[in-house]
Amino acid sequence: MTKQELAAKIWATANVLRKNIKASEYKDYILGFMFYKYLSDQEVNYIKDSGGTREDLQNVTNENIQLLRDRLGYFIAYDDLFSSWQTLGKKLGAQIVTEAIDRFYQSLNKQSARVFYVYHLEVDHHSGVFNALDAGLSKLGENLGSRDKAVRDIIDLVAQIPTQSRSYDVLGYIYEYLIREFSSEAKKDGAFYTPHELTSLMARIIAERLKDRNPNEDLQVYDPCVGTAGLLLNIGTEIGKYHDKDHIRYYGQELITETSNLAKMNLFMKEISYENLIIRNADTLDEDWPIDPENHCGPLYVDAVTANPPYSAHWDPELHTSDERFRQYGLAPSTKADLAFLLHCLYHIKPDGIVAIVLPHGVLFRGGAEEEIRKNLIENNNIETIIGLPSNLFFSTGIPVIVMILSKNRAASDVLFIDASQAFQKDKTQNVLQESDVQRIYDAVIVRRDIPHFARLVSKEQIVAEGYNLNIPRYISATQEEAPYDLYALMTGEIAGDELDSFADFWQQFPQLRAKLFTADGAYSRFLTEDIAGVIHADEGVAAFQSDFQTHCQGFHTYLTHTLVDSPTDERTHDAIAGTLFQTFRQSALVDAYDIYQAFSDRWTAIDADLTRIHDEGREICRQIEPDIVLKKNAKTKRFEEVMVGMRGKVIPLGLIKKTYFPEDLAKIQELLRKADDAAAAIQDSFENLSDDAKEAIVKDDDESKYELKKLKAAIKSPIDLTVDDIAALRQLLHEIDTEKAYKKQAKTADAELEKKTEAKAQTLTDAEVHDMLEKTWVTPVTDAIQSVMQRVIEDFIHALKDLKQKYADPLSELDKQEQEESAKLKALMSELTGSDTDVKALKMLMEEL
Repeated sequence: MTKQELAAKIWATANVLRKNIKASEYKDYILGFMFYKYLSDQEVNYIKDSGGTREDLQNVTNENIQLLRDRLGYFIAYDDLFSSWQTLGKKLGAQIVTEAIDRFYQSLNKQSARVFYVYHLEVDHHSGVFNALDAGLSKLGENLGSRDKAVRDIIDLVAQIPTQSRSYDVLGYIYEYLIREFSSEAKKDGAFYTPHELTSLMARIIAERLKDRNPNEDLQVYDPCVGTAGLLLNIGTEIGKYHDKDHIRYYGQELITETSNLAKMNLFMKEISYENLIIRNADTLDEDWPIDPENHCGPLYVDAVTANPPYSAHWDPELHTSDERFRQYGLAPSTKADLAFLLHCLYHIKPDGIVAIVLPHGVLFRGGAEEEIRKNLIENNNIETIIGLPSNLFFSTGIPVIVMILSKNRAASDVLFIDASQAFQKDKTQNVLQESDVQRIYDAVIVRRDIPHFARLVSKEQIVAEGYNLNIPRYISATQEEAPYDLYALMTGEIAGDELDSFADFWQQFPQLRAKLFTADGAYSRFLTEDIAGVIHADEGVAAFQSDFQTHCQGFHTYLTHTLVDSPTDERTHDAIAGTLFQTFRQSALVDAYDIYQAFSDRWTAIDADLTRIHDEGREICRQIEPDIVLKKNAKTKRFEEVMVGMRGKVIPLGLIKKTYFPEDLAKIQELLRKADDAAAAIQDSFENLSDDAKEAIVKDDDESKYELKKLKAAIKSPIDLTVDDIAALRQLLHEIDTEKAYKKQAKTADAELEKKTEAKAQTLTDAEVHDMLEKTWVTPVTDAIQSVMQRVIEDFIHALKDLKQKYADPLSELDKQEQEESAKLKALMSELTGSDTDVKALKMLMEEL
């Protein structure tokens, strides 16, 4: 299920259900039931994988209960399964849920209890992950009946939501969505969710640093402000490409109890074992953690720390004057704890570890205590990279932020500055990092070299000379100044050589083109043609460039077909394709390889979803169809309901099969619909050309712009006060109406027949045909999109030249000349005017002004 489909399902039900419950509380019901559903499904799947069935739980032995508790960490009885609740109908109510949750808590073994309870409190089920489901159901209604109904409605909604997706963090997204749509306290509540694209960037940077670690040794990652655990999840995904996932241990600390519970749910639902999941509910600055399990008095040093701490939080530095975390660097001011969080992160990494932290820009340049900390970080060579990001990335705040990468015992002293403030796509009121933006930033971090208007490697000496001020604009700016207007060009209409030199890459690639477009006179040139597009498209160099790019596309098409259609795929497939894509197109003149990567990324989510489903269900699903379900609003209940609108291919679109194997049938249907449209146009013409009497006889009572078929037939059968011509016109109108109906009926019949043929063909595709369809479904759209990137470069070039021509289209000298000519003509006309003495005197005064 895509994000859009998921949002539609939630919105269709949730706003009706929540009534007066705040979103900050309501989300806990949705997410709590989702987690319970996941745990129920996990238990059933484990039994099935062991050769049993769901029904075996009806007569389960104590021995098997203990086995499940040992393997899963919990046990859910048959009647308490989420799937069992779904069969109860109106018998399902709040009490059944509450009692089931209580039995769930009682089933936990000692090790898993710390996952499902608040970590540092005594075992108390009212402080566990299911707070809302066992202690808060009373808020769902004023009486037992309304509460029971609300419980059933939420369970119906949750039953439709997938618990996992490879393309995004499901729980984190639902959390953000509910907060955004419902909560009046959204700015506060939404602060715990870091956008997926940003967490992906940080995770990739960390994974690159850790990828060569021994895969059989434990890797420890830590987030001291864990929120919904989005950062940890992405780190696990990225490191998991190189490292045994069972050897990654996740540590997280969160101040707000409900949010720490959500983090546990999120991590557990990613199939992370409870032994590797250590989430604590506490104040990170006041309670230093994690602690080394082998040395209970000492700190735990981990391989990577990542964090998005609350910005400019208040804390009490006076309580930490002897705190080892801050001793070497200094104490952050009481009203701005940003650097206190940073130092906490830096303290807890190993000598060869890495920190990636999100911070407000102010930490780069504010004075006082923060300046002293910044100076010590620079002198100790701790800061590796500073990445400036766009504003409005977060739902909770519009301020721009940075990502800082740090490490210990670093020999190099330089700092890489990246200004990615312009790297985003607008999405309503939010700015969103695209996949190409993430890749561009990541590549810059890895190569650590100067990139004009994007990245710059700065020496410690220069930073010291700047007074330890790390404000990004001091070192690099992504903003490029627009070319100023040239005064001589404004006067003459000629184009300055400097402005034409801004297209140097194009003149180098197309050496004959400049002379075809311009005639030069010293340092200035004039356009030779009005048909700029025609000249460019006819140029041999342009044609050769397009042909060469097409050759690269064909080669990549072949590679992509082999990789996706002919070979097994796994979680590394995307990265392998991306590597080949950049290798193929990075040297392509004029075309930015990152734009090509974005064209691929825009289509990858759908491809990856298909690959995942094939992996789970087998390649045979390429020949299978299923009901096509959409959400439609019920006019009576005002609620959205699932409605079947036909069938669809599980992987291969039925529309593609129609186009490929039944083009003549499609053409026939399109021709019938065209004739129906022609008939509809004739109906409108005939109606508009009726006489007033004829029109009055057939129009609707409440809308005189439309006719009523019943009245039309009655007027023809029993004409009153109508002429022969009126009757003939009405008969013609009725004939055209019947003609339109006939064509539509034929088209509908033909379409139904084609649907049957298409569905039959889909289920009987040969292996070769499946291969062809998969290539057209996955590969062709990617390479077509890549081709369009190249074409857009040419069209943008043409557009830029047209703008340049327009910029100097009306030279001031010509305008002055035209003004003088028009003034002379006006004077000549005025000199011929006659009138009174005062009129003549006034005319002379006006002519002097002209």
